[in-house]
Amino acid sequence: MKGNGFIKILLISCFLLILIAGCSEDEKESTAETKSTQQEEGQALDEALVAEGEKIAKSSCIGCHGVDLSGDIGPNLQNIALSKEQIVEVLIKGRKTMPPGTANGNEEAVAEYLLSLK
Repeated sequence: MKGNGFIKILLISCFLLILIAGCSEDEKESTAETKSTQQEEGQALDEALVAEGEKIAKSSCIGCHGVDLSGDIGPNLQNIALSKEQIVEVLIKGRKTMPPGTANGNEEAVAEYLLSLK
């Protein structure tokens, strides 16, 4: 009898493992689809941020960085070597002669726009 009980437990365990493995495959496919959709939405969001950032830059940045942002009193921003996070930090805190808070809470958008100029 002990041998039959062991076999039943073994069979049930195998069945449960197969069931769990099958469910995790569905979850992996669903996760991949979700990531793909998020990337597509993220690209659209980035384009929207770029457009918003361009409007802000044309109204707030051209006074110091020139009409085409190639530099004037401030440095050239067309091929900026900073990361998005660094740009956001400069926009919030300022740097050297640049005053802080020039993007008025739209730092992410301005950073996206400046990075799109590369």
